[in-house]
Amino acid sequence: MSLEVIETWRALLGEVGELGDTLCMAIEADDVLAAIATMMQLRHVRSTLARVEAPVRVRGELAELQAMREIMPQMIRARGAEAAMQRWLERTLPGDPRLLASPLGCATLADSILPPVWDFDIDLVVLVGPGLDPVAQILGDLGQRRIVMLGAKTPVAAAVHIESIDELATAVRTLVPNPPTQLVIRGAQSVAREELERTMEVARNASSDLRIHRNTVRAFSRTWIEQGLANLDALAHWPSVAALDGALAKVPMVIVAPGPSLAKNVDQLRALKGRAIVTAFSHSLKPVLAAGVVPDLVVTVDPQDVRYHFADCDLSRTCLVNAATVHPALFELPAARCLTLSANCAIDDWIFDGLGEGALVPGGGSVATTAFSLALRWGCDPIVFVGLDLSFPGGEYYVATSSDGRARAHVDDHGVMRVEGWSSGFAAMKARGGPEAATERAVELAAWGGGSVRSSFMFALFHRWFVDRMKHVAATTVYNCTEGGAYIDGMQHVPLARVAPSLDTSIDITEVIQGVAVDREARTRRLTDHLRGFVAGLRRCRALARVARRLIERGETGPRLERVERALAVTLRPLEFASLLAQREVERAHDVARRAGSTMEFLGASSRLLATLDGVVDQLEPALASAIDRLASRGREHGHAA
Repeated sequence: MSLEVIETWRALLGEVGELGDTLCMAIEADDVLAAIATMMQLRHVRSTLARVEAPVRVRGELAELQAMREIMPQMIRARGAEAAMQRWLERTLPGDPRLLASPLGCATLADSILPPVWDFDIDLVVLVGPGLDPVAQILGDLGQRRIVMLGAKTPVAAAVHIESIDELATAVRTLVPNPPTQLVIRGAQSVAREELERTMEVARNASSDLRIHRNTVRAFSRTWIEQGLANLDALAHWPSVAALDGALAKVPMVIVAPGPSLAKNVDQLRALKGRAIVTAFSHSLKPVLAAGVVPDLVVTVDPQDVRYHFADCDLSRTCLVNAATVHPALFELPAARCLTLSANCAIDDWIFDGLGEGALVPGGGSVATTAFSLALRWGCDPIVFVGLDLSFPGGEYYVATSSDGRARAHVDDHGVMRVEGWSSGFAAMKARGGPEAATERAVELAAWGGGSVRSSFMFALFHRWFVDRMKHVAATTVYNCTEGGAYIDGMQHVPLARVAPSLDTSIDITEVIQGVAVDREARTRRLTDHLRGFVAGLRRCRALARVARRLIERGETGPRLERVERALAVTLRPLEFASLLAQREVERAHDVARRAGSTMEFLGASSRLLATLDGVVDQLEPALASAIDRLASRGREHGHAA
């Protein structure tokens, strides 16, 4: 632990202690305005303190030990300040009508809704109902950056105004790159308790989605880019899902997930071959094949090495649908054909931009949501789900015939769920990299047949995605024929035996899927040109970043630095995927830029970000150059073959 960190802690603790003394004096003098102003300053300082790494480890150097000794009295004093803040917030206040009748009362109400530690730049305030616009205005004047008002009558410039809870979810999901760490929901007196509870649920869930997405990007960003580059030849060789746009409209699709309930009706899928597009996932492939069913499509979007899902499987009559960033070995499997798609937005889209086609299939973080989006994109109708449990009845996590059919979910006395009994293939996959299987909070969801079913936090996220998506699916019939698991609002819940006789199509599904033509030479050429443009852009970014760093080091912070940074921003815009490799430093720079820190702090963060960018270019440039060489070589082969 550096002396610099200890000194930072000492300074912040000292500031908390001094502000605590000021707060106590204001309370004793019954000076409400001074107390509120001091509370707001205390929140600022305490949120800054919460972001600084605690000095819990020292190297034993004399200066460090001396600084630590000096911190102890300040920590005691800071605890006194915290106690004073708590007493102030717990005091009895008049009702909202009286508080809202005066400016001081509005300030008092604004102060009362915030917790003792509050980040005015990142944390979120949601005000529900009419009459709270003075509170929003005061919070905005105090520096609160994120305010959302639902159903307000009077607009406030500092707030985002929305008209529905659905819009609230959308608004929260735009709070990137740093999701809120805390949020406060405050309703007007006229707002029902049930509406407030629903608003809190939606805001919390959307905020959780943001954090999960950020963590996923951090975990897989390097893998996504490396595998995307390794897959370029395959992406030039095979068509994307865009090639089938319009060709499968009104054709039924049956999406087969690997949930435990799949055992109830998987045998019925044999009769649907040729009458519906049978779409499996890599994890449901073995159960489908074991039932004697040859799937038309097998969708994989996971960047991990899931080859064990395909072990000993006959793919000679099946088309693989692979995301651009799957493990490269999946494109080498002996399948009849491959299709490609962009399942991860900007993470994949930069590749398809070079091909001049939109292959985006937006998912909600799982292969099931991606498959549903693909069916909707193609206009398939009806769409039928089986095996979509989104739960673990009796602890069963997957159908028994899947690769991980012995996996079991266990919930401890604290409501924490963990999965045990994974296959050796799963263990080998995790040994090659990627995050460990996480423990999750157990939740309850409404059940397919009534009552409730035990589920997990992640399953609940996917469940909510389906519920939200179904609100915007009006012209397509969607059946949930899982016959178990979770109930999904908006879908028709009926047994597969009742739906199956109505499924039919006049086209030869296999012929349509297998018959898509692709100009491999032209696709290879377009991708090669696209990558060369990236290399040129990266080189220019590196040159500009180095110029900017030199200017910062020399203390030149005027118009010249601003011009260089503007040019750098313009050059970086089409290279968004490169920022994935600098995710933490980008977030840190955003964080500093939003705060009213010192000029030196801001420049220091900018310099670190520029240094990181320089390193990212050093990593990407040779990787892109190698990919260009491979594509050029394959292009020459295509030319000779022609």
